[in-house]
Amino acid sequence: MGISTCWWNGKSFRGDEIVREALDMGFEGVELEYRITTSVYQQMRPQLKKAMTVLSLHNIFPRPEDPAFEKEGGDLFLLSSTDRARREMAVKYSIRTIEHANDLEARVVVLHLGRVDMQSPTDRFKALHQKGKLDQSQGRVFVNKQRHIRKMTHPKNLDAALFSLERLNSEAEKEGVFLGIENRYHFYEIPDLEEVGTILREFKGGNVRYWHDVGHAAVQENLGICLQKELLEAYSGEMIGVHLHDVRGVEDHLSPGQGEMNYGEILPFLKSASIKILEIHSKVAKEDLLKGLQLMKAHLATPETLPSSC
Repeated sequence: MGISTCWWNGKSFRGDEIVREALDMGFEGVELEYRITTSVYQQMRPQLKKAMTVLSLHNIFPRPEDPAFEKEGGDLFLLSSTDRARREMAVKYSIRTIEHANDLEARVVVLHLGRVDMQSPTDRFKALHQKGKLDQSQGRVFVNKQRHIRKMTHPKNLDAALFSLERLNSEAEKEGVFLGIENRYHFYEIPDLEEVGTILREFKGGNVRYWHDVGHAAVQENLGICLQKELLEAYSGEMIGVHLHDVRGVEDHLSPGQGEMNYGEILPFLKSASIKILEIHSKVAKEDLLKGLQLMKAHLATPETLPSSC
């Protein structure tokens, strides 16, 4: 079981202290994510090489030295962008992440593929959810309209993401690294249920796999977008890793046990994931994090194995 470094975001820790605390808490590995700066990474690196296994890297890693990154985070440069220059920057930084993964012997890079160029309906989804109207006629009309808008708009962005992935898959094969395509939180983000299948078919035989985030899937289920079980039934056979956290309504990245997640329904699917990462918000208390770790260990403690590189 591993932990994402996002739990230390905003806390006053040196990189080597992060590694020591993760070990002290009983984690076997770590996922390095996009808020780790180059200086913090250099502090961590000696310990990573000898004391802690790096299970995965979350693109973009390390954090680019770009002021705009403070606001946009990991989605500053989009692999789905129809702007060639911005897409090229996304590919450039993603290749750099793949190279770091190879150097650290981390076998997976988790990717956000980007978004469909449509107006965000997230606030309206949340408002309807809060009022309990998603299952009423008003909610169904809204959801169906958003589905239509997305369907009409998504081809150009999906094509751009596939073009980017073609280059990244080639690099990943060369470096012996797998790419984990993560399901997302927002309705307008790529991939949705069908797009996951399109991507996996396109790169069948390559190094592209599915990465499942249980919290993102639970939020989308709560908003009437897609059932978590649909994603798992369709793609668990090609799932290389999973982000574990809990959800309360539309609030995610809680520690397991803090929210309303029906883990019993999805545990059989999660056990097949080669890499299991607790991805917990920094506001979660250490005591609650440790309770969540023990809960997940009790349910998911299985030997972690990875497929051979293609």
